[in-house]
Amino acid sequence: MLGTLKSFFKKKENTKEIEPKDYHPELDSNPNFLTEPEKIISLLKDIEDASPLCTIIIEDTEEQFSSSILDVQIENKQIILDELLPKHGNALLLTKNNLKLSSIYNGIRLAFKLSNIEAGSSRGIAYYKSAIPNKVYYPQRRSSPRIQITTFNIPFSGVSGRTKATIGGSIFDLSRGGVGISTPNNIARFQRGDLVKNCRISIDKQNIDFDLSVRFVKTSKQGAGQTLIGGYFENLSSKNRNALERFVTTLEREEIRNRKE
Repeated sequence: MLGTLKSFFKKKENTKEIEPKDYHPELDSNPNFLTEPEKIISLLKDIEDASPLCTIIIEDTEEQFSSSILDVQIENKQIILDELLPKHGNALLLTKNNLKLSSIYNGIRLAFKLSNIEAGSSRGIAYYKSAIPNKVYYPQRRSSPRIQITTFNIPFSGVSGRTKATIGGSIFDLSRGGVGISTPNNIARFQRGDLVKNCRISIDKQNIDFDLSVRFVKTSKQGAGQTLIGGYFENLSSKNRNALERFVTTLEREEIRNRKE
C-alpha cells in the first residue's frame, strides 16, 4: 500500500463504467499519444503501482519540482498527486492551477497536462486532485531495450528517524529528486512522512549521503516479502547532488540511444 494517505484515497472501483468523454479519434494515427480512456487509465494505474518519481513543471515557470502519483480513482475519474518538492512549489501551484507532469516508465518518457487542480491535506501533507487527462504523450517503442536501475545492483542503507531501526536494501528507481528502495522487510515500520536518516548509496565509486523523506510504502508484487519504499532526498550536499546529476544524465543518454536503435 501507499501508507495512510493511499488508504484514505482508495475507493471501490468499477472499470466497466469508463466513459469516452473528450475522446479525440483524429489523434489515433499519432503513435506518440494515447487518447483512448481505457488505455490512459491502464497506463496511469501501472505508473501508480510502479511509483516512479515524477517531474512537475508549473505553467509560466522554468523551475522543476518533484511529486508522485498517489492514486488513480477510476470511479471518480480523478488522479491524486503528492505534494511538490521543493515545498515552495505548492504555493506556486495554487496560484497557477496548471501543471505538466513527466516521468519515465518502462524506459519510455511520458508526459501529460493537468488543470483545474484542487488541493487538500492529510496528516499535514498536501495532495492535489484533478481529472484524469484525456491525452498522454507516450511514444511506445516496445522492441527497444529497457534500462532498469536494478541492473546496477546499487545497495542502500539508512536508519529510521522514528523507530531507530536500520534498513538495508537496493535501489529500484532513481531520479534527481529522490530514490525508490526495495528491502527484504519493513522492520522499521515506515510510514508516509517518516524520515530515514544517515542514508547511503554508492554510484560511480562515490558514496552519496543524504536523508530520505518517505512518500510511499507498499509490498512488491514481484518479490515475496519485499517492501518498496520511495521518497525525496533531504540534506543532500552540493557535491553529492552534482554526482547524482551526472549519473542520472548518463542513464538518460543511454536510454535515448537505446530507443533510437
